Amino acid sequence: MRSPISKGYYGNLFFEFILQDKLADAVIILPGFPSNNDFSGLIHHFYSKGYHVFVPRYRGSYQSNGKFLGKNPVDDLADFIDKLETKKARDLWDGKRKDFKLGKKIILADSFGGAIACGLAAKHSGKLSHLMLAAPIWDFQKYNLDGKEKDIEAMTEFVRKSYKNCYRFKFKSLKKVLSKFPELKPEFYAPRLKLPILIIHDPNDHSASFKNTQEMMKKLAKVTLLEHRLGHHLTEDLLSVHWQDIDKFIKINYLG
Repeated sequence: MRSPISKGYYGNLFFEFILQDKLADAVIILPGFPSNNDFSGLIHHFYSKGYHVFVPRYRGSYQSNGKFLGKNPVDDLADFIDKLETKKARDLWDGKRKDFKLGKKIILADSFGGAIACGLAAKHSGKLSHLMLAAPIWDFQKYNLDGKEKDIEAMTEFVRKSYKNCYRFKFKSLKKVLSKFPELKPEFYAPRLKLPILIIHDPNDHSASFKNTQEMMKKLAKVTLLEHRLGHHLTEDLLSVHWQDIDKFIKINYLG
């Protein structure tokens, strides 16, 4: 039987979490957009490997308060990590405080979360030890310019209609809103990223261009590429199949 996943709030951000009963590193998972809100497989995978696991929801999405992208997501997540460093969280089920011993902090971001994770790691380099990106969108302003990725504006309108109670926003252009946050632009984050980066990407991905990943790798200081053939989405199966390589990346680049 799998261990239960707890739920809590740090300020405005709702998060799910599961804790080890000893000193452990933490994996912080940033969702894509839109997300089906079920991270149980990913959470249990990393928990079974000995990690604390935390999955914050962006402001204005699902149980988090506020308007989606109403504030800079990089600053929201920096605040989240600051609260994580208090090494305590309150479980909403019984209201009890859970204390934990925290080692390194590893960010894992999926698709939409890629540039956000890069901006976070670049602006707050001392807070994180490793960065893992699954099929990342590197630059929202250049996304789908060649027509070979998804129409992000059409997707935004789709989310407005079909996720109306899950993502709360009034803007019409996702690109325009994201352009307000300089930390999400490669010219900001690429020269500042000094921590080890693992990119997990299917070369046949049509949602996030593999070509863009190849180009971005030339601009990053310490990067490893893990190619696979399991599609765009980050899944428990993908992690299981390629766990040996992922585990090797973490341990070889472990910053003592």
